[in-house]
Amino acid sequence: MKMNLKNKKLFIFDLDGTLVDTAPDFKNSLNYMLSELNEPLVTLEEIRNLVGYGARELIRRTVVTKNISHDDDKINEMLKIFLLHYTHNIDDDSVLFENVETVLKLIKSKKLKLAVCTNKMEKLSNMLLEKLGVLHYFDYLVGGDTFAKSKPDPFPLIEICKKLSVSENESIMIGDSATDLNAGHNANMPVVLVGYGYTDNKNIYNDADLVINNFSQLTELIE
Repeated sequence: MKMNLKNKKLFIFDLDGTLVDTAPDFKNSLNYMLSELNEPLVTLEEIRNLVGYGARELIRRTVVTKNISHDDDKINEMLKIFLLHYTHNIDDDSVLFENVETVLKLIKSKKLKLAVCTNKMEKLSNMLLEKLGVLHYFDYLVGGDTFAKSKPDPFPLIEICKKLSVSENESIMIGDSATDLNAGHNANMPVVLVGYGYTDNKNIYNDADLVINNFSQLTELIE
């Protein structure tokens, strides 16, 4: 049974694949790291199915996908090289998806609350949204390292609700992956999934309360 999507007071957004097309910069930094270690490079299409669980998991999924021999020490080394490059090149090719800023501005004008819940590191998330000129729209941002638990655990979503004094049933989660879907529903809030995001599992759309193909469709949920 679909959950009610109307009259929400808090909109919580995933970042990568939902607000921002970050895949090109992930590819750039992964390939920089892989070339440094003389390993096979990744394509943009491969990246889109690997993101959503934070940088360490992105590296782990990459080495598994490319059949690169690895252990914890090697992944730690890879992560260090990747993060150094990514931090300095975080907005080279990353852009907001179509109509994102227009919709954020509209939600803000209605005196509703906005938050980000991502598995990207908090510092990098703030940096990216600041560089793209939209950080000021958000009342609160939670990264993958903000709390001991991250998505798909509902804990960060519940903490966001507490912080902004809005109940879970007055909130809505907007994301692009099973991570977002599970976190939102386990926090007892409806979930909107964007059809343009980073997932190879299209079955998750059957369990979403709404699937949109353009960010502008969110305006239909705003009174």
